Amino acid sequence: LSAIAATAVKNFVAARGHRISLLKSVPVVVEDDLQKISKTKDLLEFLKKIGLEEELKRISKRKIRSGKGKMRGRKYRRKVGPLFVVAEDEGIGKAAKNISGVDVCLVKNLSTELLAPGTVPGRLTIFTKSALQKLGE
Repeated sequence: LSAIAATAVKNFVAARGHRISLLKSVPVVVEDDLQKISKTKDLLEFLKKIGLEEELKRISKRKIRSGKGKMRGRKYRRKVGPLFVVAEDEGIGKAAKNISGVDVCLVKNLSTELLAPGTVPGRLTIFTKSALQKLGE
């Protein structure tokens, strides 16, 4: 519950490193039509329209890990981006899997690991209206 509450505090989301200067409020709540997006190009266009262009630039970079993790198959580190919480996956999972750092989760499978990766609360979250209704139940 506290991880869900932290997604609604703009200071927590900004302190986690997300670029949200153009957003009016967090979390972002959108119509259920978002679940039907099945092309990555359309999803990227949507994210740019709501003001997350800087966030997309931030998560596109990768950094070489320091230490012995490089030899153990963990050479690169990537940033964690927005999380889409949907009631039903009608194609958005396919569209989002090609964007690094972006995750899609059904509301029934929502977990603390997705809401607070690395035990740091305040992940940028985009809910659909039906997902919020199911979460309220």
